Amino acid sequence: MAGACRRAKCHSDNSDSIRQQVFSLLDKNPLLTPKPLCKLLGLPYEKYEHYLRNLRTKWKCHYRNTQGVKCVSHGWRGWCFVPDSLKVGVRTRAVEVGWVETRSRCGWLLWRGRLGRLQWFRSGRVNLFVRKPANLGKAYQLICNGFFATNLVSDVKVLEQVLSTVRFKGAHYVFPTEERLPRLTIDLFAKSNGVIIKVGDASHPNSVEVVACYPDWAERNERLFEQLNKTLKRLLEPSAPNKFEKPDYVR
Repeated sequence: MAGACRRAKCHSDNSDSIRQQVFSLLDKNPLLTPKPLCKLLGLPYEKYEHYLRNLRTKWKCHYRNTQGVKCVSHGWRGWCFVPDSLKVGVRTRAVEVGWVETRSRCGWLLWRGRLGRLQWFRSGRVNLFVRKPANLGKAYQLICNGFFATNLVSDVKVLEQVLSTVRFKGAHYVFPTEERLPRLTIDLFAKSNGVIIKVGDASHPNSVEVVACYPDWAERNERLFEQLNKTLKRLLEPSAPNKFEKPDYVR
């Protein structure tokens, strides 16, 4: 009876030791899966696969110091527009210089780089996703890498025209705190002001996250206002005199 108790206690101590080692390794590298964990701990994979998988789930969901798998796409988002001259012929040549044609019904093209990625639609709109830490300069450089460095745009004036249309769409800000916070999402101002506040999220359990997004209705109003201005300018511009019409003093 005493031997059985000693064996049970030894097994419990061994399990606690493995648990602590797994949590310690996951704190350093949250992307570790059961197979590399077994290699690091010197354990047979066939025997400890399910146990390590359960420990990894507990670490992500219930462990008080969990860090989770942090999202790498949080950063600065925006959009811009390319001229009509780049919508047809240049799009077919873009695939040859590094752009990827997707299977989407919209037929948008994808550009990936060190600073982020671009989504180029047939309408001429280009969505920007800049990696953090992001700023407006990196957004400009991302556009230059996708269009100017690939010789899709060779005229500097055309490039300046594209850069002048860059607009802010959204960003992600993290404010660290001293303690782990309870999980809460405040989306009361999401539709009106485009602001979502997250507390105790799995990606940042010890931080307050503010997701700021330019509302869709505001973007539509801005585009409508720009189109209205262009229409009014065309209507109010003085028309060029007809060269075949005689001046008044000749009449």
